[in-house]
Amino acid sequence: MRLLPFLFVILISAALPAMADEPFLDIQKVKSEKGDIEAWLVEDHSLPVISLQFAFKGAGSIRDNLDKQGTAQLLSNTMDEGAGKLTSQEFQKQLSDHSISLTFSSSRDNFGGQLKTLSRHQDKAFELLSLALNKPRFDEEPVGRMRDANLSRIRRAMSQPDWIAARLFNDIIYEGHPYALNSGGTLSSLPKITAKDLKNFKQEWLTRDRLHIGVTGDITAKKLKEVIDQIFSDLPIATDKKLIADIEPKHDNKTYVYHKDIPQSIISIGMPTLDKNDPDYYTLQVMNFIFGSSGFGSRLMEEAREKRGLTYGIYSGLRLNDHANVMTISASTKNESAREILDIVGDEMLNMRNAPVTKTELEDAKSYLIGSLPLSLTSTDNIAGMLLGLQLDERPADYLDHYEEKIQAVSAKDIQSLAKRLLNSENTTTIIVGKPENIENTIARDTLPNVE
Repeated sequence: MRLLPFLFVILISAALPAMADEPFLDIQKVKSEKGDIEAWLVEDHSLPVISLQFAFKGAGSIRDNLDKQGTAQLLSNTMDEGAGKLTSQEFQKQLSDHSISLTFSSSRDNFGGQLKTLSRHQDKAFELLSLALNKPRFDEEPVGRMRDANLSRIRRAMSQPDWIAARLFNDIIYEGHPYALNSGGTLSSLPKITAKDLKNFKQEWLTRDRLHIGVTGDITAKKLKEVIDQIFSDLPIATDKKLIADIEPKHDNKTYVYHKDIPQSIISIGMPTLDKNDPDYYTLQVMNFIFGSSGFGSRLMEEAREKRGLTYGIYSGLRLNDHANVMTISASTKNESAREILDIVGDEMLNMRNAPVTKTELEDAKSYLIGSLPLSLTSTDNIAGMLLGLQLDERPADYLDHYEEKIQAVSAKDIQSLAKRLLNSENTTTIIVGKPENIENTIARDTLPNVE
């Protein structure tokens, strides 16, 4: 039985703006005093908390050299491990003593960070962030400690079927592209990364022309104008534009198997999909929800778990990156039922193509997607993250104001048309880790790429 998200329907009216012409979020675009840095701000003085998130677009692990995979990852691990005159322990103590949370992170596309502080400690928080960004130390001890932690993580992960499947998926789906590399580094590449490499990566890629900032909380636009200059104005202005090519994910209708003596098969399926700027993007969101992203109640879960009891979970998802767009399907099942899971996926694709979704399915999906949006913005961190995400996706500041309208406009006919365009089992690539039975014409993969 499908599960109607009643909670979200009930809460929509309370969460959405009181009047139709009010903005979903009151976003201010704040220019720095020097004028070349912009931050998006939502003021909220109800709590004495400030959340600041930032990212350098296109400065993620795609910029790692082949022989030094993991450079961006190691940089994100070490930028808060001492800066200026403060050693690693001194820097961390300053954060702890003032209840400041500061973290850096690296994704395949972007490099970023997140700062959260109480208003009364904001000056200290901004000072420490500025030091970390502009004067990181990269001392031998913390760099070595973080390198060893990453090496230990890789060694542990090498025995984990889910991690093996993810590693193979990236290598096969993105073959020949930087996305295929190991963003977390390899056993041989991490020891090669020096403090000089980290400094060079920071200098070359963490530049103001790539910078996007989202801020929420107890801070005024006037104060923020000063702050963003204080933190970011000493960064390099720009870098040479080394372009990364787009790639269409592999979709060769082949099945690759990494044989591992485990009782279950881990299944990962990938196929090309739309990018975020496609006119049918909103239709894609609704279709994906109905097909497999909603968990209980999705077509894949209904058929594979509820009706046949073959898996605890089967899901579809979207990886919409800067240079490749992939729809994924993931599941785990007994080795003897791996074939049946693949058949279910193919059948449900065909069903989506051959007939419109039902009125109930469509209404449930729209209710959830519209209702979950305001409920995802219940903290300063989430709002700052949303502001940053809109900028990275090159969305206008009023994007959220039109989201409900765009989702409501999606019809069953639109979904069927898009399903015919995208959901074709012959356009998939399948990766299985385990000992799947009754699957013919598989390609054996007996090594893990970009690990050793």
